[in-house]
Amino acid sequence: VCFNIACVQHKNSGLQSVYRPSGRRRAEPQKEVRTLLRFSSMFRKIRGFLIRFKLYRNLSKVHNELDVLLASAQDQEQLEDQLQWLVRVLQWVRYQGQVASHPVARLKFFLQVLDRNPSWKKSVAKILRRVIHEVSGLEMFTETGLPKELGVWGEVSERLMMKLLPTPPLDSELGYLLWALFPSDTDPEWVSNIDNETFASLLELFHYEVSTEELDWNRVGTDMEDALMYLSIQVRAVGLAPAIRRRLDQPSFRDSAFFSTVRSVEEFLASYQTHDKAQFLEKASRLRMIIWECRRELTQVHRHLEEFGVSISLVFQMMRLRAYLQRIDSLVEILITEKLDCKKVTGFLAHLIAENHDLRSVRSVLSQNVAFLARKLVERAAETGEHYITRSKEEYRRMVQAAGGGGAITALTVFVKIGLGALGLSAFVGGVFASLNYSLSFVLIHLLGFTLATKQPAMTAPALAQKMQNVDSSEGLNDLVTEIVHLIRSQVAAVLGNILFVVPVVLTIDLIYSLLFGGHILSLEKSDYSFQSVDILGPSIIYASFTGVLLWISSLAAGWGDNWFALHSLRTTLSRSPTLGLVFGKRGARRIAKFFDRNISGLVGNVCLGILLGMTPEVMKFLGLPLDVRHVTLSSGTLAAAIPNMGMEFMATTTFWRAVCGILLIGFLNLTVSFGMAFLLAVKARGVKSPQRRAIRAALWRRFFTSPFSFILPVGPTIRAKGEGH
Repeated sequence: VCFNIACVQHKNSGLQSVYRPSGRRRAEPQKEVRTLLRFSSMFRKIRGFLIRFKLYRNLSKVHNELDVLLASAQDQEQLEDQLQWLVRVLQWVRYQGQVASHPVARLKFFLQVLDRNPSWKKSVAKILRRVIHEVSGLEMFTETGLPKELGVWGEVSERLMMKLLPTPPLDSELGYLLWALFPSDTDPEWVSNIDNETFASLLELFHYEVSTEELDWNRVGTDMEDALMYLSIQVRAVGLAPAIRRRLDQPSFRDSAFFSTVRSVEEFLASYQTHDKAQFLEKASRLRMIIWECRRELTQVHRHLEEFGVSISLVFQMMRLRAYLQRIDSLVEILITEKLDCKKVTGFLAHLIAENHDLRSVRSVLSQNVAFLARKLVERAAETGEHYITRSKEEYRRMVQAAGGGGAITALTVFVKIGLGALGLSAFVGGVFASLNYSLSFVLIHLLGFTLATKQPAMTAPALAQKMQNVDSSEGLNDLVTEIVHLIRSQVAAVLGNILFVVPVVLTIDLIYSLLFGGHILSLEKSDYSFQSVDILGPSIIYASFTGVLLWISSLAAGWGDNWFALHSLRTTLSRSPTLGLVFGKRGARRIAKFFDRNISGLVGNVCLGILLGMTPEVMKFLGLPLDVRHVTLSSGTLAAAIPNMGMEFMATTTFWRAVCGILLIGFLNLTVSFGMAFLLAVKARGVKSPQRRAIRAALWRRFFTSPFSFILPVGPTIRAKGEGH
């Protein structure tokens, strides 16, 4: 490289016309350039020779390694030794060297060497036939790549054990052998790229010089037939389970396609053994129609999940059914082919290898099952979140009023909290009473139709993500940005309503107390601590962010409660309860059922939030973690209760204004963290891609610069007129 650079530099300098003062041209640089170019040419020749020598040496090394490997094939007498030898062959095929680095090319070279050495080829073919005959293939077709346990948590523990425990012997079943032969996640790619010529050579290798003792070596066909029968039984059992059957519209389980799978497979296999081509193709078409009907019924189950609820166990069973149906369809596709098709066989094998790798992943089984459950939870939360979005001036006014009511009740909560703190309770008991105080307060706010601002973001984010399906068009993107503006404005209205009402109510109660008893509710020491606890220069930023996480968790609990109520059909159960009917009458029982159906989400979410805010600080102290909670409405009320003790002159100090700024920052972090986490979960559950998210952000910034006040007040062209529908 250095010589080439020097040559170019000297060449450029030599090409320039350089004249002496007398006018004669100087030729010395041209001579130097020619000399350097000769050296450069010589070095290039030497480098090419070294490269060819290195390649030849590597080729000889690879050839010698393969010779040793093939020569040792005839010495492998025990089945376990033969399987280990086969694993080493595949390791050689996958070897990423400088010569024939692609596995398919190395496989071709392997077959060419065998063709030139008949004795080696005979030994290798004998090993392959014995492996097919001795090692069971039933488990490979029925278990490899398929869920083994009846429940998702059993499947997770099974996969963990597969990672921790030693691998069973290779001679137990083809499934474990398949894992040993193809341990890399890149194996499915090169297996699916095997060409027709190489595939034909492999088939010929299996049938090379079959002896009379090996006539029945091929058990693959029989194993595939047994696998079809086994899988059809599993499909019938899982598909007719109560959790799935009651979500179908068939009057009888005998009318379900899942019930017909076993009979269809029996008819298909019977026609396959008679060798009647017309009847065989007819039964194959009938079986594939039954498989299609089973998939249609699974789609129907999906549609009914909104009414009956969803559980991780149910999602797992549906995943099992899809995997079983896909495996049955793949086996039928291979059996109906008169001559083995390269692409079908290699594609099936590659898919089998990929599923086998996926079967060992704990993350995959959790993501597949929890993702759908998360989607249903955020969809249920989205229904509740719709009530927290204001789109008109009248709705904005009602939001401020509802937030004011929530702030007034929170003022009472603040004083109950101060009273509990004065009792000197133990940490655990104090946490229990604080949780009870918060829970009752939040539930009361919910039942009276009031609003607590920090609860809104985690509920409104799923409602927003639900509208992200048409952002590819300019009109859909504009509608989504408008909805985001409505949402942010609603949050501002709720926060302002909470703070503007909680502060005067707290001051009024403290004034009444001082007039009656001649003092203030909060002590001077507690008042000073109240200002320090929300100081913007203190740890309140971390605490407020942590509280945002707790708010998001409470929204998940709200969605889970609504889903649980629907999953167990509690509205019907409560409305027909003999006990409730005896005590409250049939009409009263129906009212109770309707009440819980309408409010279960809010009740569960508020109780969960109260427990999290009350118990989390005590649990963190017990664990030795410096984490506390900072809720904007509760902190505002506590700060307001501390003001009378500090005096009016204190409001002119920097400590006071740092606390005020801290309150605003706490509110901002409570909202943004809870909204961000809920929005991220909803976006992932709805499958919104990164390019769409970037387009949304860009459009949102454009709207902000063109109409900034619409994010705070109900102004702008997007405000709906009074009486206009949603």
